[in-house]
Amino acid sequence: MEFKKEFFADERREDLNEIGEARQRPDALGHVTGRTSFYNDRNFSGMLHMKIARSTQAHARIRSIDTSAAERVPGVRRIIRAADVPKNIYTILALIDFGIDDEPVLAFDKVRYEGEPIVAVVADSLAAAGEAAAKVVVDYEPMSTVFDPEEAMKPGAPLVNEYHGQNWFLYDGRDHQTVRLGDVEQGFREADHILEERYQMTPIEHAPTETQGCIAVPDTDGRFTCYTATQALFFSLENAAIILDVPSNKLHFIGGTVGGGFGGKNDTVVEPICTSPPC
Repeated sequence: MEFKKEFFADERREDLNEIGEARQRPDALGHVTGRTSFYNDRNFSGMLHMKIARSTQAHARIRSIDTSAAERVPGVRRIIRAADVPKNIYTILALIDFGIDDEPVLAFDKVRYEGEPIVAVVADSLAAAGEAAAKVVVDYEPMSTVFDPEEAMKPGAPLVNEYHGQNWFLYDGRDHQTVRLGDVEQGFREADHILEERYQMTPIEHAPTETQGCIAVPDTDGRFTCYTATQALFFSLENAAIILDVPSNKLHFIGGTVGGGFGGKNDTVVEPICTSPPC
């Protein structure tokens, strides 16, 4: 044992001391010179473009979805609805066996928040896809809304998420998580002052310069290669495989530099819709 201690002491390298040292980011030079390659820098022959028609309502029943005007826009190749998604109701936490399927990839019965995806439009150009998406007509039946979490938990509050039976998520059958560490009562006894107050923070969703996106390329063997801005490459791949109901080895995800994410690009949002059979 003493020999090992002396051996490790002799083998210590001074260049492994990072504390207090200024280190240049390995990707900094590419960023400041404009040579960093992002997923959107790729260009493929015959590439199609996709735009999403999103909800204009915070909470409403969907009476009907009319895509006839969108389909007549020159260059439109395909309209994708909820019925075209093999597993349209899912939860991103399925991979860790946590929670229940409670989130539609594309809304079909009702919308639960403003901006929720309803219809995807695939076209020859970005302009055509955007024009067609704007012409999708959704007939809404407005429903009562609730925007405060405590109001949403009160009896009689509008039920936004029917998949849970209430507006809050259950952790192992409970509506809260309990964390116990140390002796709280002892801490109170030893404290000079005890201040009890109600604290609340605003929900935060970071908005990076690069929006969430990907490019999916069908291969000749029926496999798809997806160039994506995800922060969680294999997490997104497995979730996309679940939603598309295909073996994961049918998908090849390629990540790379992310144009900002801060955790927001861990969600699998665009990959399953984009990775679909060719038009």
